[in-house]
Amino acid sequence: MFYCERCESQFNATVAAAAGDCPRCKESDGVASKLRFRLFEPSALKVAGLRPGRNASAPRAQAMK
Repeated sequence: MFYCERCESQFNATVAAAAGDCPRCKESDGVASKLRFRLFEPSALKVAGLRPGRNASAPRAQAMK
């Protein structure tokens, strides 16, 4: 999914390819705000037990007994 850096609206790849900038921000405020690609949502990372960020480390596997 693609997200607006300013208003955090999400868009699919078709809208991102056609517009490049957030159509909502452009329409409502006349501001050009870039759309950025995010592979995972923060909530999905939390469920997976991962921390968002560049230096995020995967959880350690527990040793089998």
